Amino acid sequence: MNTKVAERLARPVADELRPDTSQIDWSKAEVGRRARKPGEKTEVFIDGAVGYQLRLIPSNKVLAHFASTLEAWPVIIATVEAGRSPRTLALDAIMTDGTGVLVSAGPRIEMWARYNNGEPNPYADLCTAPPSRRVAEGAA
Repeated sequence: MNTKVAERLARPVADELRPDTSQIDWSKAEVGRRARKPGEKTEVFIDGAVGYQLRLIPSNKVLAHFASTLEAWPVIIATVEAGRSPRTLALDAIMTDGTGVLVSAGPRIEMWARYNNGEPNPYADLCTAPPSRRVAEGAA
């Protein structure tokens, strides 16, 4: 007998490790204090950053400078809606010594900007949709 398989089967199930919550009155439960309200904007802080910049990839041409990411989100969204591919954009944090540190780039920058600007996630359907199953022809 394989002892490693037997040891795995003997471990407690995750439900057995959970505390008993059957006596808790859940009617008084509140949404977490950090939960976002619909339409609430979110500012991202990078330690040591004194500003942010939006630049083009691969030319590194700087399109705009920002004091905070709250200023950057609408500009990123407007740039994409004007026809610029998100794959060509990068958001950098400008550090105290003047160096740039990449915050986000490529396809994720649009989703991140929309989400942090208070808009719904444009790709939420992809996250919640069940994975499609591919069945080989004749196997069904």
